[in-house]
Amino acid sequence: MNPERRRGTLKAMGRRWLGCAAAAVILAGGAMSVPLGSTTTQRAVDQMNASSMRGVPTPPVRSAPRADTVWVPDRWVSAPGAPGGVFEPGHWVIYTPEGGRISPPPPRPDVFPQGP
Repeated sequence: MNPERRRGTLKAMGRRWLGCAAAAVILAGGAMSVPLGSTTTQRAVDQMNASSMRGVPTPPVRSAPRADTVWVPDRWVSAPGAPGGVFEPGHWVIYTPEGGRISPPPPRPDVFPQGP
């Protein structure tokens, strides 16, 4: 190879390496300028951990049913105009001290489904 050409090639390679080295120094300087501390990802993890450690609200305590009430489950009852009976959904019935009974009105055959 021609000595002058070789010298030109070496100069070009030297310039390339110098450019790469300069870019590395600039990148390293930029990395050093990043503020130290928790990263965005670390902050997100910290927030998730903090929210998962919080107490869970407790629901209010349900009161027990009154002693004078009785639960009547779903059933089919006979009704005038409905030979197969009428479906009556479950409900609470209250018995009064006099022996009376307080319950929802009986189902109407034209509103509730009729049995077979």
